[in-house]
Amino acid sequence: MQQVMSRLRQSASVKILTIGFLILVLLIPLGMVRDTINDRSNVHLTAKMDIQRTWGQSQLIAGPALILPYDLVRINERGERRVDRRELYILPKTLDIDAAAESEIRYRGIHKVPVYSARVALKARFDGVDPEKLGIGGYNIHWSEAAIALGISDGRAITVTPTANVNGQSTSFVPGGQRIDALPPQIEAPLRGVVDLARADELSFDTVLEIKGSESLYFLPLGDSTRASLTSGWPTPSFAGSYLPETREVSEAGFTADWKVSSIGRSLPSHWTEGSRAADSARSDAFGVELYMPISVYRLTLRSVKYGILFIVLTFVSYFIFEVIAGLRLHPLQYLMVGMANVIFFLLLIALAEHTGFGWSYLLSALAASGLIVGYSRAVLGTRRRTLIIGSVAFALYAFLYMTLKAETYALLAGSVGLWVVLAAIMYLTRRIDWYERSARPEKDRPDAPIEDAAAQTPSSN
Repeated sequence: MQQVMSRLRQSASVKILTIGFLILVLLIPLGMVRDTINDRSNVHLTAKMDIQRTWGQSQLIAGPALILPYDLVRINERGERRVDRRELYILPKTLDIDAAAESEIRYRGIHKVPVYSARVALKARFDGVDPEKLGIGGYNIHWSEAAIALGISDGRAITVTPTANVNGQSTSFVPGGQRIDALPPQIEAPLRGVVDLARADELSFDTVLEIKGSESLYFLPLGDSTRASLTSGWPTPSFAGSYLPETREVSEAGFTADWKVSSIGRSLPSHWTEGSRAADSARSDAFGVELYMPISVYRLTLRSVKYGILFIVLTFVSYFIFEVIAGLRLHPLQYLMVGMANVIFFLLLIALAEHTGFGWSYLLSALAASGLIVGYSRAVLGTRRRTLIIGSVAFALYAFLYMTLKAETYALLAGSVGLWVVLAAIMYLTRRIDWYERSARPEKDRPDAPIEDAAAQTPSSN
């Protein structure tokens, strides 16, 4: 029985199975670390939403659009007359947007969100309303109930109640709700007593919005010809949406961007009636800027945990190669200790990254984890040369992971090449090992036991 147990302990196959089992066991604490990162990410999201709720959400500004109510008269089969109230929505011929945003960082504890205070000047010109061209000739048009609507995704963040100038006459905005389905929630400027819309050959409109928001500012190109200009002191903008700026200048002091957009390809027609499906995808035409911040530490650490199994496997392989080549015998508990040191690295990484940023936290966590591994290996492996090899492996692993995380575009390529190099090294080091013979022979009878290790264990004759 003792011989059987001895052969099992010396069997390479049994050791490999044991190492595989330990790797599966270490997936449990790795999963717990991943859950911790997700929990911290949720806390960050809650803090961000709290800031946005009190300061202002990401803003989408759409408008202006002219609302013209009319009566649609229908006669049914029995000759009964039915009147349905409908609305016609008309977009401007030209739209000019000039926006300036003052940006800053708002904190909630250790969590931060980019916010801005923007001054947005809107100028638009509408053609005169011709009922025949618009398809409502002969209907009863409610000219006195016409209004100009301006869509704002988070109207609570308007700091000053805006007024509008329509053909040189002033009118105040009032809440409008979701009157035009294609646009964000709207505020309205009534035209009663401001302009005789039935006789006006042209309608000019201008207003200034003082508005707060966070993370992004977008516009909808509602004019047949839309021009937009946006300036800000934010140094790292990300221009996004359906249209990129024609010109832009970005520096450490901020950015300036200009757009010119025509109505060709726009989802919305120049006018449509209430209930039309033509406006279903209007918001997809938005363009603007996002106040870009470096990749979230939670995203980076979560990506790094995905490589955790690779760290454990390669460290265990290094230890196992020492067992095979140098004739050592390491206990499974020693493997487990080294594996837990790798797990601790990821926990330290997220704990420090929330306070110091990703770069410094990665360096400190790598030094702490590799220090544990190297110090423990010095006692377990017995020689400085072996300890130096393990330290070099740990350094290479942490350096490889950092470069992979930072080179986001080439992450897959870097990871694939790195794994190929590692596999090639393992195959080269173990190419001459006869695994069957090593499993069958007792340790002392193996011919390939290193001479230097045997000499180190032989007492000096002096």
